[in-house]
Amino acid sequence: MILKVFSNLYDSVILVSLTSVPSKIMEQIFLETMLRHMENKEVIGDSQHGFTKGKSCLNKFGGLLRWGYSVDNRRATDIIYLDLCKALDAVPHDILVSKLERHGFDGGTTQVAVNGLMSEWRPVTSGVPQGSLLGPALFNIFVGDMDSGIECTLSKFGDNTKLCGVVDTLKGRDAIQRDLDRLERWACVNLMKFNKAKCKVLHMGQGNPKHKYRLGREWLENTPEEKDLGVLVDENLNRTRQCALAAQKANCILGCIKSVTSRSREVILPHYSTLVRPHLDYCLQLCSPQHKKDMDLVV
Repeated sequence: MILKVFSNLYDSVILVSLTSVPSKIMEQIFLETMLRHMENKEVIGDSQHGFTKGKSCLNKFGGLLRWGYSVDNRRATDIIYLDLCKALDAVPHDILVSKLERHGFDGGTTQVAVNGLMSEWRPVTSGVPQGSLLGPALFNIFVGDMDSGIECTLSKFGDNTKLCGVVDTLKGRDAIQRDLDRLERWACVNLMKFNKAKCKVLHMGQGNPKHKYRLGREWLENTPEEKDLGVLVDENLNRTRQCALAAQKANCILGCIKSVTSRSREVILPHYSTLVRPHLDYCLQLCSPQHKKDMDLVV
């Protein structure tokens, strides 16, 4: 199967590439066949939760719940939040094509349209088209081998990646460091870079030794809390601040809804259900309030 990505240069100033409607239709045809092939060949591993059928943000947090149980059992746990520099824009096409071929796909070319004029079909050196249907699937294939040799737990949602492990023993801490070394080697081989200033370590659990980790030659900074896919996770797994932030966002939108002229139930209720309630219900299974004061904010 030949994958041809039709890119349309929409804005020459900010260089945002969008795909046209006919291109999206063709991409959808390719994507359906591509996803069936990926499912049959088990191309995407269990660690990837983004842009994957049957998975969601909540699935990605399932691992965090397991680490929460470890913390409850007084086992120290470290979570390493990793950030790839311009992940979607920096994907080298020659490496991506080789991975596609490895999984039974052919390579792709790109054509650019500007003011109705079409360029020749040309190879593109890096990136996956933003705004395309194939882009997320192609990126999942590209990062699929990131898990190779990993000893601890690696969890991905697109380019959002974190590494977790129990560290109440030296063996556990050494395992995390070996995994970080593997991920750094993976980035070098695949011509990618980690934004090490944004890579943080979250130490959880009583008696956590707060071990220092390095990525490449740079030491990673510790953080008392980190926002993970919109959910604020702190070292004590306390839900109070998350509930307060959710209520704050919901109240801001609710204030805008109050400006609607009509006060009828038929008008207000759909606005509330669509714009306000999702902020309060997002990942509620994970962020369920622990205290009555928090429940009063979001219920």
